[in-house]
Amino acid sequence: MTNRKADRTKRQPFDPSTALRAFGCAQGLGPGRREEGVALILVLLAMLVMSALAAAIVYTARAETFASNNYKLETEADYLAKAGIQRAVNWFRSNHYQTVQQAQASTYYAVTSTGTPYNLYTSNNSPVNCASGCSSSNSAVQFIGYGSGSTNFPSISNTASPSTAVTSAFASDLVNVPVTASNGNNLGSFSIRATLINYQTVGLGTDPPYTIVPVETWSVTSLGTYTGGQGLTLATAEESAIVQPVFIPTWGNALYGFCGVTMTGSAGTCTDAFNSAFGAYGGGSNATAAGACDSTTATNVIAAGANVGANGGVTLGSNVTVAGNVVIGSGSTSGCTANGYSGSTTSVRGQVINGPHKSAPPAPSFRSGFPGTSPSYPLGVGDVLTLPVNGTWSNTPFPETGGLPSPPTNSPTCMNNDGTCNGTSAHPYEISSISMTGGGNGPNSPILKFVGSNNPAAPIYYDIDSLSQNQGQINVSGYVVLNIQSGLSIGGLGVSNGISNDIPPEYLEMNYAGTSAVSINGNGAVSAVINAPNASVDLGGGGSGGYFVGAIQANNVSVVGGYPVHYDLQLSRMGGLLGVITTTAFSRQKM
Repeated sequence: MTNRKADRTKRQPFDPSTALRAFGCAQGLGPGRREEGVALILVLLAMLVMSALAAAIVYTARAETFASNNYKLETEADYLAKAGIQRAVNWFRSNHYQTVQQAQASTYYAVTSTGTPYNLYTSNNSPVNCASGCSSSNSAVQFIGYGSGSTNFPSISNTASPSTAVTSAFASDLVNVPVTASNGNNLGSFSIRATLINYQTVGLGTDPPYTIVPVETWSVTSLGTYTGGQGLTLATAEESAIVQPVFIPTWGNALYGFCGVTMTGSAGTCTDAFNSAFGAYGGGSNATAAGACDSTTATNVIAAGANVGANGGVTLGSNVTVAGNVVIGSGSTSGCTANGYSGSTTSVRGQVINGPHKSAPPAPSFRSGFPGTSPSYPLGVGDVLTLPVNGTWSNTPFPETGGLPSPPTNSPTCMNNDGTCNGTSAHPYEISSISMTGGGNGPNSPILKFVGSNNPAAPIYYDIDSLSQNQGQINVSGYVVLNIQSGLSIGGLGVSNGISNDIPPEYLEMNYAGTSAVSINGNGAVSAVINAPNASVDLGGGGSGGYFVGAIQANNVSVVGGYPVHYDLQLSRMGGLLGVITTTAFSRQKM
């Protein structure tokens, strides 16, 4: 009995569900009615979540709409700015703009001259400063169509009809220019600002006389303002571009093969560069021009810039050094098998790069029937020949005594059908052949003297069927162009300048029309530029004193036997082609 009573009085654990059922029963609620409160709560929670999602969707859609509209407005403004860049490019091409010419450069701009022979100019700093003739001297040359600052350009007029000041033309043509849609609605406007960041002059053409022209590089920025015809600024955008013409020099490489270039042999087979504006290679004389390039004791020597290139291929031996780039052009001449670069990367101090195809300049032409009865001159021991023969000079002294005379007339070396001869490209002095043999290279060796002009814009032209120098010396006084038809060989003591060792290679241009190989060998030291588009030019071999100063372009170029080539950097600006003003770099500015 005691145990049963203890069991009845023992407390059981509390069960909430049992209590709830008891409560429900006490209130007269069945099982379904008891669960309705929970369902209501769940429905309210679900509606709350859905409402939040709907609000988020509406907000996102609205934000996307605004973002899309803003993007549309910014794009419209950006295209207005791009239109401004194109309008600026067209303006610099037009006669509404006028460049500062060669004769004006030293007056208006802070520039430095390269000196003789061509007196080309290069700006002293970037941006280019106006020296005089602007609203503010010693300040950047610029056109300001918006933003801070003011236009600062020389007081010169353009060639439009009627002519106006360039600064006025800029303000009228490129400031707050309205842009309308095809339906006539105003879309907005653009304004331009431009800064001259580089100025130089170059010579155009294949042969002298060259036409000296300026090459300008402008940094152009355009501000596009989009209004959408509402009279309010809805968006703005800035675009910037570098605007300039592209100059392609005729003599931009030390060696260039329209098919290929091969350089092999001892360590003296090399290229380097110098600047003839600062004197001869290696200093006051050419004494250091033979042997290895880039001598550590030589002055005015640059271990860069003396590029070697070819449309087909370039091959360099293990002992060769190119102080510059190797340039492989696109598309070689017909029948060329040379392809790409072959050689050690250590042979090239620059880089092996791809470049555009370089077209060969035209070979010289000769009158019908040439050489006909033109004279021939075989030179032997002790012979000295001065060309043109028996010319009557208009003034003295003769070149050998200092100075350069004006061109002679009425020389018997003139065999033109019209009977006139003045040494111009239209009426050159004509010679059938010249051969130099005998006498060794000592005091009894033959000497040939070509007398040129004192004016680089009007050199003396000689048309020669063949020129062969096995011994002796060729001296050149003044500016001379030799057009050679069928044969060219230079050995002996080579070609020198008769007035001064400081005369650069630009004084002698040799244009070869033949297809047989041109040979420059032995101790031949040549200072010239050579164009042989239809032939191979072979340099070196047979002597330790030979070297070449200048530049060569030919169908093929071969350099062997420790023969150095010294490239004059002035050649990269004298002779070539100039394209129209174009955009060479482009970027969008953050507003």
